[in-house]
This record gives sequence, C-alpha cells and structure tokens, in this order.
Amino acid sequence: MSADHRGDGRTFRPRFVIALACHNQNTVHRLLEVQDLFRSDPRFGFVYALSDTSRFRDGVERLLRGAGVTRIVPWSALPEQEYRLLLTASEHIDFTTTRGPVVLLPHGVGFNKRFVDGELAGLPPVAVLREGRVHVVLSHPDQVAQLLAECPEAAGHLVVTGDTTFDRLVASLPLRARYRRRLGVGDERLVVVASTWGVDAAVGRRPELPMRLLAELPYDRYRVCLVAHPNLWAAHGGRDLEVLFADELDAGMLLLPPDSGWHAALVAADVVVTDHGSLSLYAAGLGKPLLLTDLSAEIEPGTPVADLQHLTPRLDATADLRTQIDNALPPEDHRALAERVFANQGGAHERLQDLVYRLLETAPSRPPVLHRAPDPAPVAHRLAAALRVRTAAAGNDISVERRPAQAQPPREGWHLAVEEGASDLRLTQKASILCREDPADEAQAVAWASSALAAYPGARIAAAAVAGGAVVVVRGGQLVRATSTAAVSVIGPVVHHLLLAGRLADGEHTADTGARRDRLGLRVSPGQPTGL
Repeated sequence: MSADHRGDGRTFRPRFVIALACHNQNTVHRLLEVQDLFRSDPRFGFVYALSDTSRFRDGVERLLRGAGVTRIVPWSALPEQEYRLLLTASEHIDFTTTRGPVVLLPHGVGFNKRFVDGELAGLPPVAVLREGRVHVVLSHPDQVAQLLAECPEAAGHLVVTGDTTFDRLVASLPLRARYRRRLGVGDERLVVVASTWGVDAAVGRRPELPMRLLAELPYDRYRVCLVAHPNLWAAHGGRDLEVLFADELDAGMLLLPPDSGWHAALVAADVVVTDHGSLSLYAAGLGKPLLLTDLSAEIEPGTPVADLQHLTPRLDATADLRTQIDNALPPEDHRALAERVFANQGGAHERLQDLVYRLLETAPSRPPVLHRAPDPAPVAHRLAAALRVRTAAAGNDISVERRPAQAQPPREGWHLAVEEGASDLRLTQKASILCREDPADEAQAVAWASSALAAYPGARIAAAAVAGGAVVVVRGGQLVRATSTAAVSVIGPVVHHLLLAGRLADGEHTADTGARRDRLGLRVSPGQPTGL
C-alpha cells in the first residue's frame, strides 16, 4: 500500500479544538468527565497538554493512555497548537503559555483551604484574572462574594453553574444496591474511610485507623472501605499503598483506585469517616452519617468545611470505635448545608455546557448526558481468609463471632480458622480450623480435609464444602456431615466448639454470626480417614 500523503492522516477535521490542561491525576479525572459535554458532536477535537508544574504529575500520561488518548503534547508545545478554548481544573498551570478563553473548573468543592503562603486554594493569580480570559466556575453564589472579597479583579469572571459531581451523586442514589453488590457488600454496614492528601489527612495523621476499624468491628456485620485522594496515589504509587495496607487488604478491607469507585462508595456507604477534604461535603450533602477526624489549620474560617467541622462529631481514637460508628448521624441541618454549597441542583451540567458553548460562540447539538456513578473496581479485592473466632452456646444455639486474624492478635478463648487460599502460610500453620469453600463431591472433600490435617499437625479439624453443606474431618478419626446454608468458615467453628465441649454428636443446631442465623444438621461417623 502506498504512503498516505494527504495531510496528517486524520479522518475527522474538527471545527473546534479544545485544549485540556492535564496537570495531575485529580484534575485529569475531572477533565475526562467534563469532556462528555462534547459527546457525539463531530465539530470537536481535543489536544491534551501535559503540565509540568505539579509535584503530583506522575502517572498522568499513563492515565491518559489508559483512557485511549493519543494526542498528548508537552506543555512547552502548547503555543504551537491550534485551539479555541482551554479547559483546566487547576489554578497552578502556567497561564502565560495559553491563549484565548480559559475555563477553570473546580477539582473539589469550593474555596475552603488557605496555604501557608496565604494563597487561597482554587483561585488563579491576580494577574491572570486581570487579563479577563479566565472564567472561574463556581458551585454556589456565596463563593462569588468570598472571591470578590479576596480578589476584586475576579469581578465579571466568576460563573455559577452548580456542581456536576454532586448532581451525579444524587442521581445515582437509587443505584445504591447495585454499587453495594459490586463492592461485595450485602447486609453488612459499609464504613467508608475517605482521606484527602497531606499530613492532616485522615490516614496521614492516623494510618492505623483502617486496621483499628477492622479490629473493633465484627467481621460479619461490617465492611471497611478506604478511599484515598488521587494526589495520595500519585505521590506514593499504587504499589506502595498496597504494601502499606497489605494486612488491611488481607483482612478484607476494600481499597478503591482514584479513577474508579469513590462516587459509588459514597452512595453505598452507611457511615463515612473522613477529614477536611471535599468528600466530607459530598457525604454531608447526601445525608450520610458522618464522623470527622482531626482538624486542619489549612481550613479557611467561615467556609462550609469549617462550619461542617463544628456540626459534626469528632472520631475519638481513644474511645470504642464501634459505639461511635453505630451512633453516627447525618450532620445537623445537612440539607441546609447542601443548599449553601451546591446551587442549581440537577442543572449543573446544562449550565456548564451553556458556558463552554457560549465562549465558543456556537450552540450544543444535544443536551448533556447525566451519567450514573461508575461501578467500583476495588484493588486486590479479597475476603478475609484467616479469622479469629470465638464461640458460645446457649442450648443448641451457637454464636460465632469473627475478626480478621491480621487485625486481632491471639487471645484466650479465640481460635484461628484459615481458608485454603490464605496468602500467609504462617497463619495456616497455626490454625486450629482449616476450611475450603470450593465445593467438591464428598470423596474429594474428605481427601482434601485428610491431607490438610496431615500437612498441618496443629489443626484439630478440616472442613470442606460439598453440595448442601460441608464435610468435616476431625483429627483422631471422626467424620461429620453438615447440612446447612452456612459458609464453611462458619460450619467449621461450630463443629470445633462442639468438639471441645464434648458435645459432638448427631443433632440440630443454629449458627448465629450476628448478621444471619443458619440451621445446621450434623451426622457424626466414627470412620478413620486415610492418612490420619
């Protein structure tokens, strides 16, 4: 085939080219969302310029490539590009290399933070505002008064549209059950720990908080999910975070990547534990029960975040966490707070689209789409495979309390139950109860249980799933057939309890984990499995 000499080889010739200022991961996520305002409109094309002024720029190009972007240019090449409008979600780009109208989008909620140098976060330099090219997008008219008091030069360049992210969250609330299914959460209470970045962040000041929650909240009644700010991911890297929170992940904590999940997590949450970041306002606006961690000196007095800190109880790290989680309530007057922060609710996308198209002196070809929050995709999603269990009996009712082994050290009265797939073999070696949830026929299940007991001499029993329940091999020879809808990791502790109590015999029992009750029918045979 002959070489193509017809220009640059591109098929589509857009009338309007939009430049996107890709400053860091957080702002890129925002730009990719807003890019949807131009969907299915062949008049538009895009050029993606990599800003070089952010300390959190690592991973930006990888993020863009992963989204299918190919037309990426360095910031120094931006003056050579032909474009009609530039979109940015950061006030820290080099505006001197841009031309034409600029729309500065928020990458959080409002202007709530002041840095140590006196700069109000979110507001571009005064010299830039004086030029008149930059249009600052706001979520509420109160922010107009705030910014004009800070910088009179902003007059005429402030545009109140509302908050597209909040509109998206509210519209996604009816899909709460879907997001909980995607997170693997059933009837448990979902506790979302949302952390911004920096030393005052929730996990910056209290990196032990997720593990404390995992240790103090019963495994069968609660799930813990960590949402970390994109700057935290950029500064430390996903691999470092997985290493830092490796025990928490093994204990069943959900960790959501910066590009897929925090919206869904807020919608799905039963309780949110957070700091001074924007997610505190989003959670409050959604009416979520809320607990705040420590105060931050960066918060500007009189702003909604500052007011929220006075309305919302603090999480007391020295007190019982479960009691505080169970007693958490939505912030007082949270609806009034939402009205103060999020104007034009339900219409923010239309207003933002109107602004952009007006600056381009054209009209949109269609109304904007209101997308639901994307499905969450947790990092290294796994259930806890090693659990400390404590059992107690009241007649034939047996309660089974479970905690992740990584979160709770050995204690008297607690026994270690470990599933076949557990990653830490030292825990398997110390287990009293071995479990396998993968169902098999009885012969295969008995063979596995027998070989497991032979391999791990410290275990007393091994339980394996079969259709309709489980078979349990007891060291010393007994074989127990259990008919139940309970998980093997619940059946095993029940049989173990009865064994230690000298009550292992044919009969009917009830297993109660606090989250559900299951009937167990047991038939005990004295047979001697091979190899024991």
